[in-house]
Amino acid sequence: MDTLFENAIQSIQIGVEDYLSTDPRRTLSAVRNLSAGVLLLLKERLRELSPADSDEALIRQKLVPQRDAQGKVVFQGRGKKTVDVFQMKERLRSLGVDVDWKRVDAIVALRNDIEHYCTATPTPRIKELLADTFLVVRDFISTHLDAEPVDVLGATTWGTLLSVGEIYCSEEAASAAAMAEVQWGYASAIVRHLRCPDCGSALLKPIDLTQTAVATVSLQCTSCGNTHEFEDLAESAARDCHFREMYLAMSQGGEAPLTTCFDCGRESFLVADSVCLACGGKLMYTHCELCGEELSVDQQDIGGLCSYHYHMSQKHDRE
Repeated sequence: MDTLFENAIQSIQIGVEDYLSTDPRRTLSAVRNLSAGVLLLLKERLRELSPADSDEALIRQKLVPQRDAQGKVVFQGRGKKTVDVFQMKERLRSLGVDVDWKRVDAIVALRNDIEHYCTATPTPRIKELLADTFLVVRDFISTHLDAEPVDVLGATTWGTLLSVGEIYCSEEAASAAAMAEVQWGYASAIVRHLRCPDCGSALLKPIDLTQTAVATVSLQCTSCGNTHEFEDLAESAARDCHFREMYLAMSQGGEAPLTTCFDCGRESFLVADSVCLACGGKLMYTHCELCGEELSVDQQDIGGLCSYHYHMSQKHDRE
């Protein structure tokens, strides 16, 4: 096997060993190794697709144009830095390599979350990572690397991924079915982004299906058993759901999709739909009573007037 492929397989094997260890200090090691193993598999496919004598150009960050013996322009890889996740995704997509990017992104996000935010052993998140790793590895190795996962990973590693993956997928299906029983209405778009704030798991189930007020729906985490109100989870879910638009607004200018709700105070008011994704609050005043100007969220507490006419009314009262 090539070194890159060996590194990928060994990272996944060690990650599973870390997961099976009773030493809690190896939890973060499991996350790092499993996520690294998946990304190395993707790099291996780029290495395989790199033109001969190009110094494995497709896995290099830096590409230098040159002319070959026939005068044709070709690209040569330069330097030791390899592609980051964004470049990897861009190049594989352009080459028509089908990858479950939703799960790969989830694996990378879980690694980042656990490394930067989680202090306790995040067992549910590790199981989620293992489940996503199982699905990505199974499909990618067999489809794009022309091998059987059990043959390259070994029976112990593959058996662990298979077992955890099947169990998690079963729990995930049960959770999704239970959540689908709720009429989420205005909050439908963010339901799949809900996570337990205690353990980070997405395996949530409504406790009382007769509850019709979305904001007060109680959800129990099937991983850690803790219970939370939807309204308390919605702000984080709204940010995750609209992360891309918020980032573009912050980096390139323009109106952010979310703003602070005048009613519950959470940054979960969806400007485009004029509704708070947490509490369900809607605009009390849509237009100024005097001039008809459209009123924003932050103009809801000035009695149905625009800022100008509110200022003028205050000035008149003082006179």
